[in-house]
Amino acid sequence: MSTTLTLVRDTSALEQRVALIACGQRSGKTQACATHSGKGAALLNIASTGAADALAAAICGTGKGPACHDCKDKAAEIISTYNEEIR
Repeated sequence: MSTTLTLVRDTSALEQRVALIACGQRSGKTQACATHSGKGAALLNIASTGAADALAAAICGTGKGPACHDCKDKAAEIISTYNEEIR
């Protein structure tokens, strides 16, 4: 039997960043609201797939498309942030 070690990355900081982007960033705001914080893990999971439309719909709260323009922009920023952090 072979044992393989898998590197498990702590993604809690990235999850919080994703939640803050989804919640809406502005000067002085350092944390997402409770609703978006609770969605952080799910949003990060969707971002890892690169599915911008699905991510935008999840941020928008409808769960289905089309999402609003603001949420599409947030989804693009989240995916970009995800790709930069995971490298």
